[in-house]
Amino acid sequence: MRRRLRNLAVLLAAALVATACSTLKVSKGDSPDEILSKARQAMERSLYPQAIDDYQRLESLYPYSRQALQAQIMTAYVYYLKGDSLAAVNAAERFMRLHPRNPHVDYALYLKGIAEYQKIGKPDRDPEHARKAIDALSQLVRQYPQSEYAPDAYARMRKADEILAAHDLHVARYYMDREAFLAVANRCQAVLTKHPSTPSVEPALALMARSYTHLRLEGLARDSLAILAKNYPNSSYLPGVKRAVDNRFGASAKDH
Repeated sequence: MRRRLRNLAVLLAAALVATACSTLKVSKGDSPDEILSKARQAMERSLYPQAIDDYQRLESLYPYSRQALQAQIMTAYVYYLKGDSLAAVNAAERFMRLHPRNPHVDYALYLKGIAEYQKIGKPDRDPEHARKAIDALSQLVRQYPQSEYAPDAYARMRKADEILAAHDLHVARYYMDREAFLAVANRCQAVLTKHPSTPSVEPALALMARSYTHLRLEGLARDSLAILAKNYPNSSYLPGVKRAVDNRFGASAKDH
C-alpha cells in the first residue's frame, strides 16, 4: 500500500511539473512582457531549459524590442544557474558584442567571470578556469570600478588567485618528489612573484630553500631561509628547513 501511494505521489508530481511547463510555454500572440513573465516564472521554478527556450523565443519573435535585449542577458544568467558555464560565457560575450555601449555590460562581464569561476576545480586540476575568471573579473573592476558587482568580483579574484598559487605549489611538490630541483625552485619563484598575497607563499619559501639546498646553491638556500624566518617566524616549516640547510652547508656564522 505504501509503495502504491509513493508511486501515485511521484506520478502526481510529474503531472504537476508537466502542467507547469505547458503553461509557461510561449503561445502565439503572447506579448513581449507576457513571454518575459513566463520565462521568469520558469527560472524561479528551476525549469531552466524552459526558461532558456522562452527567452530565445522572445528574441526570435521580437528581435528589436527592449524585452529582447533583456532576454539576451537573462539567457546568460539562466545558463549559469543551470551549471552550463560554457553556454553562459558564450551568451554573455554575445551580449557584449551586440551591445558594447549598453549600461549593463558590467553585469555581462560579471556573469562571464562567475561562470568561469563556477568551474574552478581543486589545485591539482587544470587552472584554466581560474585564469579566465580573473581575466573577466579584472576587466570588470578595471572598466567599471563603481559597479555594484565590483566588491564580489574582487573577492572571487582573490580566491581564484589562491587556487592558481596552490596549483603552482602542487606542481612544485610533484617535481620535488621526482628530484627535479630546478623546476621546484622555478615554480616556487612563480608563487612568490605572481601570487605574493596568498597562503601558498609560506610553504613555497620552505620548498624553495630545500630545492636550493639540494642544488648546493648555498647563498640562495640561505636567502630563502632568511626570508621565511623574517616573514613567518612561527612557521612550522622553519625548523626542518633550517636543519636541512645547516646539515648541507654547516651552521651559519650567526648561529655560533
